[in-house]
Amino acid sequence: MSMGKNSNKIALERIYRLFELAEEMNKSKIDEKEKYVKRYLQLAKRIGEKVNASLPKELKAKYCKKCFGMNVTQKKEKDFLIIICKDCKSERKTRKEKE
Repeated sequence: MSMGKNSNKIALERIYRLFELAEEMNKSKIDEKEKYVKRYLQLAKRIGEKVNASLPKELKAKYCKKCFGMNVTQKKEKDFLIIICKDCKSERKTRKEKE
């Protein structure tokens, strides 16, 4: 059963919306905000897996893949972008796109 381009487009819209909600929640003053942020990011990843759509690179750089937290810093080195999580201290490297 083929999903088609339309379902892929809808999935990407939902993924972007979940990332927006996660960013808003991350900036809020709610006590249990980490729980909501993690849930939104897990849902976004799961939607992408269901329709076989990968997350866009600009979204991948905003969260930690290990703990699903949005508390990350980005460090630029020559050809790489290093994403460091402030919560679990994990690091990952991604290639920078050529300008």
